[in-house]
Amino acid sequence: MVFEGVVIHKVPYKERDLIVKLMLRNGTLGSFYIYGGQGGGKHHKPTIFELGSMVKIFIREQKSSRVEGQELMIAGESQRLWEPTHVRHNIQAYYLICLYFEIIQKFSIHFQLGTSEYENNEHEGIFSVLSNALFYLNDSLQKELFQSQQHLTLFMIKLLFHIGIMPDTDHCSYCGANLLETPGLSFLPANGQFACSQCVTAENERGFLLRIKKAYQTKYQNYTELAGTNFQEADKLIHFFCHHFHLRPIELKSYKLLMRS
Repeated sequence: MVFEGVVIHKVPYKERDLIVKLMLRNGTLGSFYIYGGQGGGKHHKPTIFELGSMVKIFIREQKSSRVEGQELMIAGESQRLWEPTHVRHNIQAYYLICLYFEIIQKFSIHFQLGTSEYENNEHEGIFSVLSNALFYLNDSLQKELFQSQQHLTLFMIKLLFHIGIMPDTDHCSYCGANLLETPGLSFLPANGQFACSQCVTAENERGFLLRIKKAYQTKYQNYTELAGTNFQEADKLIHFFCHHFHLRPIELKSYKLLMRS
């Protein structure tokens, strides 16, 4: 059986082996045991399992898939299909993709050989969001157009849409008024909704609302068209996500590193 996916987590095991977690094409997480995955040896073989790389793994036929109590698929052969070559040269971009991977692991379903259907593409939109985010982040670095807040905002809005928890950007959560026809409006991350100025007195965030609508409609390859983004608004999207999954932003370790970089 053959699997393709993005490397989102890896743990060294023994002298040269790796335990690798992939976001698979069907939108689930798969765990693999890779013999010699760390590279090295007498031939100084490099590893192909860098974070963010797209790889193909052929698994071995096996009666048991348990290693140290963990259910894993044992890799036979592996090959790298693509890697984000420019990310390794930019620390902020590296922290950003690590944040993507942390967020993905907070809610994604784990694939289990023999009990899960790999052909089930119910969650493939999650893989699409992540793979596009990585490809165009690398593209922006190559073109020297990288803006971390722009990419984080676009990623969060696309992801929220695909997992079905987008806030209502049309109506006030209290009175139902048309938000675009109100003189002012505010976003309430704890409630996960927007409210008009007649119901809630706070900073006018019409620009934020319009950027959410813009990002929702913007294709990833047109990421430069999403203008005016900032970390304050991206932070509200992070809090909104955490509210829905009963998390605290402090639990996202890469987010703290990203803010400090």
